Amino acid sequence: MGRGKYAAQEALDAQAQPSAMCPVACVLGPRGQHLHEIAVAQSLVTDEINKRLNPDGKALFTTLAQLPPKFRSIVWVKRGKYVIVDLEKPLTDKIGGEITMVLLAAQVKQLKQADKWPTQYANVWSEISGQASSSQPHDQHADNSHASSDDDSELVGDGNPNRRAGFHDMASDSGSSDEDSD
Repeated sequence: MGRGKYAAQEALDAQAQPSAMCPVACVLGPRGQHLHEIAVAQSLVTDEINKRLNPDGKALFTTLAQLPPKFRSIVWVKRGKYVIVDLEKPLTDKIGGEITMVLLAAQVKQLKQADKWPTQYANVWSEISGQASSSQPHDQHADNSHASSDDDSELVGDGNPNRRAGFHDMASDSGSSDEDSD
């Protein structure tokens, strides 16, 4: 088997084991160059990591995480999904860690059934809205759909999570209005 097949098996078949150095984090959005902004709950990480990445002492802090090259063509990280991030050693002063696993819906469900799912992410979008002004009603709806563990709706996507709600293409509207006026 080639390297890609092993990486695909590792990404799909691995058991999620969050720890204090590798906590579960919520993806807030892509930032380019295989970097993703993530939100991490303060109570899930060690004091050393809190001092380094969360000097303000917020309950949820944000940092950048990098997707390693072996997973770049195998898994896609979308806004609102959950990942396991290695925060033990920072890659640079701005990049706080590396994504070690993208949690699929089945893995999230297993963690919830085993009572290993962090309850701090129940209202992540409402807490982040105080930090960032890009909070949208769609984000809050996505949070509510992930709240129930018995609901299988998270196995079926409800739209493109990388497209913000309320997105309106102005270029297509201006083109159609010009045609109407002719």
